[in-house]
Amino acid sequence: MKYERHGQHFSPGTEDTTWLPLVGQKGWLLVTKDKRIRYNELEKTAVLQHRVREFYFSSGNYSGAEMAEVLMAALPGMAKLCRKHDAPFIASITKSGSVNLRFP
Repeated sequence: MKYERHGQHFSPGTEDTTWLPLVGQKGWLLVTKDKRIRYNELEKTAVLQHRVREFYFSSGNYSGAEMAEVLMAALPGMAKLCRKHDAPFIASITKSGSVNLRFP
């Protein structure tokens, strides 16, 4: 499985509205701990405009090992959601690995 880290492309502190277009342009899945993107109008607009498929962890307090474990459990649900729904969308990943569409 291939992945790209934010830091490979952008400096720490880069505004979300700057890097979200690249995520959409490349057709990448966004996996983040930042569950606030769906509440920030500028960021939500960028998700919509650039057709981003965003998955966020419902708790931001996971260790790296916990995130890896949750992500492995969530992968089948993430793939199913991507097959069923076109971009853009925002979905949550729960501690049990369940994936829930939150927006639109």
